Amino acid sequence: MDYFRELFFALFVFFIGYLIFKYDIFKKMKNSRTLEKDYKGCYILKYPNRVEFHNKGEMFLIDFDEFFELNPKLKGKIKIIERPLLDLTNKDAIRNEVEIRREIRMENDDY
Repeated sequence: MDYFRELFFALFVFFIGYLIFKYDIFKKMKNSRTLEKDYKGCYILKYPNRVEFHNKGEMFLIDFDEFFELNPKLKGKIKIIERPLLDLTNKDAIRNEVEIRREIRMENDDY
C-alpha cells in the first residue's frame, strides 16, 4: 500500500511541475498587474459613461475620481483622452471607433 502512496505523490509532483513549465505560470505572475515605471505606455480613455485605463496592452475599467484620489502622484503623468459617447445609430461608428483606438494604441505603445 505504501508503494501506491509514493507513486501517487511522485505523479502529483510531476503533474504540477509539468503545468508550471507548460503554461509558464511564473512569467505570467511576474508580468501581471504591474504599472510601467515611467507611465509612457499608460493612458486613460474617458467616455461619458465609463473610464478605461490602458496599461501594457491590458484594459481595466476604473472609477476616475477614486483612481486619482488613491494615486495622486499619477495625475500629471498619465495621458487622459476624452472620447464622445458612441453613436449606435450610425453603422460606421463602431468601425471608426476601432480605428481611432488602434491609432491611440500605436501612438502610446513602444511596439
